Amino acid sequence: MLKGIHPNIKLRIGIGFVQRLLDMMLIPLMVIHFSGLYGAATAGLMTVVAAGVAIACTFLGGYLSDVRGRRRTMLVSEVGCFVAAVCLALANSPWWQSGIATYVFYLVNTALISVVRPASDAMIIDVSTPETRPRIYAVNYWATNVAFVVGSLLAGFLYGGHFFLILAAAAVLSGGVAVVTWRWISETRPATGTTAGTGAETATGTTTGATAGTAGGAGTGRAGWLLPLLRGYAAVLRDRVFARFFLSILLFTCIQVQLANYIGVRLSQEFPPQRLFDVGPWALDVDGVNMFGILRAISTFVVVCLALSATTIFRRLTDGQRIGGGTIVVTAGYMVLAVSNDPGVLITATVVFALGEIMTSPTRQALLADVVHPDARSMYMAVYQLQFRLAAVAGSLCVTLGTFVPPAAMSALYGVFGAASCLLILSVLRARAAGARAEAAPRAEGDQVETAPDTTGDRTEAAPRTGGGRTAAAPGATGDAGGPHTRHATSGSRR
Repeated sequence: MLKGIHPNIKLRIGIGFVQRLLDMMLIPLMVIHFSGLYGAATAGLMTVVAAGVAIACTFLGGYLSDVRGRRRTMLVSEVGCFVAAVCLALANSPWWQSGIATYVFYLVNTALISVVRPASDAMIIDVSTPETRPRIYAVNYWATNVAFVVGSLLAGFLYGGHFFLILAAAAVLSGGVAVVTWRWISETRPATGTTAGTGAETATGTTTGATAGTAGGAGTGRAGWLLPLLRGYAAVLRDRVFARFFLSILLFTCIQVQLANYIGVRLSQEFPPQRLFDVGPWALDVDGVNMFGILRAISTFVVVCLALSATTIFRRLTDGQRIGGGTIVVTAGYMVLAVSNDPGVLITATVVFALGEIMTSPTRQALLADVVHPDARSMYMAVYQLQFRLAAVAGSLCVTLGTFVPPAAMSALYGVFGAASCLLILSVLRARAAGARAEAAPRAEGDQVETAPDTTGDRTEAAPRTGGGRTAAAPGATGDAGGPHTRHATSGSRR
């Protein structure tokens, strides 16, 4: 599946599996642990603080990765994660017990892991191609779901009397991740172009505006590091194609989190106890909570079994058909889950939305790689990571909303989210296709760079790229960074 893929990608997928496994093992357990120590209300506040720290450190990690380099950012953070994990285990060992120390080291570990993620995501884009990305993201999607299953099972079975062993194992795995990064991961940050937050590079390769720092000396100028960071992210947010992509993914993720939020609550309250099957001497009676667990298990099982075959199963479909069709299928599945109490219908809808996720997820990730600027990939990925946090908030709000409106209204709301997500993502695909046509346009005499208007009206597409990336205006720190920057898209609308 990953034959011929850059070694960094294989290693980062493996490391990502370990890190997500640790997340699934530790995060639910830490909430339970803090609830037992300080009460549910205080534990909830501690979790909110940790989430805020994670968001801030994700943005910091995106900036540092684009300015200092992917490998350096990851290595320093992963070594710090190892030290924090060791201290976390010691604070819950037979020799030392401290709730305050446990929270402090957990907070440090959460912060450093958040720093790593934008760099890791950008590294995969750095050394992949439009043709290989669907395969890569299909494998990564599969590994994520396997980590979810394994981590959840380990946490459930080992928490009772083996909390220290879980934390000690997490420390050992964190140390292994740091060693792998130090020994085998190579730097992949693009060597040409401007560094994130340093200026705006035009299609001809010249840089305009005053520089606020360079890869070797970011943060050493009078502006320090905070101003370039803020200006860089402001430029990312002004990227209208990426903004449409982000909003589309956010709406899609808001639908996906409903199973663990409104739908789970509805089933627990409205699903009547009934017999799921009765075959000879075997029979199974379920209530709403049982049904919720069964649906989650089925969706994960379908993904684990079929995700690696996604590129083969859907190879005849265009990107638009995969993303648009997958979004419609996922939305339809969740709309049924919001209103039905029939076990057979619920199971069928779960299989349907799981197939839709398999259809759309790798292609969406590959499209993300196309719409981010090559000189600020980590900063774009940091903003992209924000959608998970926002979707979690939306999921909680939908639980509250569901107490005031009937299930049919919630189902209709999912339909609105899905339709809007589909329209937005298809507009991004049209913008990418317009960029490909602009790239293919013949050059004028004298080797002038030709430009063609983007059919979406958002930006001017520039002439041929170099080095597999887009020679576009970087989201810079200068006052002209907010102007329309040229962008290259990948060739064609299919991968």
